[in-house]
Amino acid sequence: MIEKVDHIGIAVTNLDEALNSYKRIYGLDPIKIETMEKTHLRIAFLQVGEVLIELLEPTEPGAGRIGKFIEECGEGIEHIAFRVDDLDREMERLNSENVEMRDKTPRDGADESRIAYIEPVHTQNVLTELVERQREVI
Repeated sequence: MIEKVDHIGIAVTNLDEALNSYKRIYGLDPIKIETMEKTHLRIAFLQVGEVLIELLEPTEPGAGRIGKFIEECGEGIEHIAFRVDDLDREMERLNSENVEMRDKTPRDGADESRIAYIEPVHTQNVLTELVERQREVI
């Protein structure tokens, strides 16, 4: 079951410049910065109320899904993520509703989460991530 909006993923070409902008414009500082070599990402989490802003920088130009997104679309909102209490059960439910998942099984996400993406054709062309967390981002 969906619990809340977990985060909004925003693709950026330069994480440090983006963090400076978010600080100057919105007064936001990151609560955590993490590098995920496996997915070619450097990620900063910024807290806005109960929702996180996830700034996503490819570790090298064109690398990984975010690098390809930036090459095709430029910087901007890349996905929205909904928190679920049981990712396996939610994926089974969606499968029974004939909703195609981009990820056939859950995979590791940032900050020790488990994630899976829904194919955008089912969500009005919005890439949607489901995320299961054992705790809040620290």
